[in-house]
Amino acid sequence: MRRCILKGNNVTIVKSGKIVNITEDDLCKGDVLLLQAGDLVPADLKLVETAGLEVDEFDLTGEIMPVEKKVNEEGTFVYKGSRVIRGYGKGVVVATGEETEYGEILKQRWGQVKNKFPPLIRKKYFILLIFLLPPFIVSLSLYRNLALPCVTTLIAILAVLLQNDELFKYVLISSEVKGLKHQNIQIRDETSLGIISDLDIICFDKTGVLTTRNIEVKSVHFADEIPDMDSFKSDKNIFYLTKIACALCNDVVFIEKVDKADPIDRALISFALKNGVDLNKIASKYKRIYEKPFNSEDRYMACGFELDEKRIFFAKGDPEIILQMCKNYVTVSNAVKKSDLNFLSSINAKTNSFNQKGNRTIALAYSYSDLGTPPSHYTFLCLLQLENAVKPGIPEVAKSLKDDGVRILILTGDRPETAVKIGEEIGIENNVNYLSGKNMAQMKYSDIAKQSEYVSVFPRLLPSQKGILIMLLQQRKKIVAMVGDGVNDVMALRVADVGISFVENSSPLARRASKILINDLADLLTIVRSAKRAKQRIKATKFLRAIILISIFLFSYAWIMK
Repeated sequence: MRRCILKGNNVTIVKSGKIVNITEDDLCKGDVLLLQAGDLVPADLKLVETAGLEVDEFDLTGEIMPVEKKVNEEGTFVYKGSRVIRGYGKGVVVATGEETEYGEILKQRWGQVKNKFPPLIRKKYFILLIFLLPPFIVSLSLYRNLALPCVTTLIAILAVLLQNDELFKYVLISSEVKGLKHQNIQIRDETSLGIISDLDIICFDKTGVLTTRNIEVKSVHFADEIPDMDSFKSDKNIFYLTKIACALCNDVVFIEKVDKADPIDRALISFALKNGVDLNKIASKYKRIYEKPFNSEDRYMACGFELDEKRIFFAKGDPEIILQMCKNYVTVSNAVKKSDLNFLSSINAKTNSFNQKGNRTIALAYSYSDLGTPPSHYTFLCLLQLENAVKPGIPEVAKSLKDDGVRILILTGDRPETAVKIGEEIGIENNVNYLSGKNMAQMKYSDIAKQSEYVSVFPRLLPSQKGILIMLLQQRKKIVAMVGDGVNDVMALRVADVGISFVENSSPLARRASKILINDLADLLTIVRSAKRAKQRIKATKFLRAIILISIFLFSYAWIMK
């Protein structure tokens, strides 16, 4: 099978049955493009052939893990801006340049909205002067000096200014904005504070907004026990072996490149580091003698190490595959037992339970060997439950927003199971319903709008679908805010009534598309309270101005009637 070679801006296509190299700018709809590991996808493609193809779509969808792509399944398309992590693919170009999903984001120009000082006098306010003409004319006819006419003129100007709602609204909101600025909350468009006081719905991206950007080891499950996570601080044999497996069983050859590792590898290495493993010492102590990289066909990886003339091999991957490779399992007391039906049923039940809850599950196995070749069978070590954890304090923020009458939606490119799990954890509703991007693509806009009334989680969304959903909500007379931090959120941030991103840890495009920049989600409560306080002051000021105006007119005409 021939593979694509990308050099700079060159791409490889199949034309008239031949492999041809052309520049990315020369790609046209209908071209058949070849992809391999390491390639940056230059266009939107409909896949027609794959072999272990996995694509990093984080910038486009926010999905942390590489997405496996297979023909005639949900992952039939790959999009411009994605990066091929593993495998091979062939696809037909369906969009290029600005017509791609990524291009739709980049072609729009977002700049900071400059605050304009409201006009002091509008045409409609001159009507007030007509009512003030009689006392003005009387003052001129009865008095020779200009003192009283000048006073009357000043009263007329005061009356006009008192009727300028925009001016007083601007002044009151500006004072709130100054207070927020001291908390490092940046209000880039002051009108947005007035909008937030009437907010109906707030939409959240998941990764980086509601959750951290990293995957973490949530729990470790041995065949006979689920130890407390603090247990791994000790170097008890089984715990130490687990930490060593997490530190070594990965594709990271150079320690300096740990940050570039696969998200799962980073999670396992981070777990080892937190529990006292020194990577430099381990790397110098264990000499790597064997490696089988992970691929989506085999669904596992393996590596071997030499230690004091002894050899140990580790395997890591899909629990179903790892179980097939194991004849034995080890207990917390370090007893090795033969695999039986009860053990297999228990591990499979745990794996299914974790997957249904939206968590990822990885199995570890090991084998000691006197041979330099990899073992034919392993001993099952443990299951690792991985999660993309909710940030601290998010459930409390969600509850406060709900108590204020604001409805919460999750708009994400992640898997449905994961998105629903996060929705349940932050407490957006009791029974979380979801509508995926794949289903939305097959529905009429009117049907999507109807379902949006009771669906709270929207997984597997493309950036354009986030924007479309928000516009449909707005068509139903809802005031909508969007909180996002990535390139994939830019469209939604732009079309929302108020786009909100972060001062730090967000993409430059997301910040440019936003009207408000916050430090963390707790700032949302500060902004909502500030907006409502400004609204109350505006109402109170309006009532006071009305009393003053009425008093001015009564005084003026009472003076005429003397």
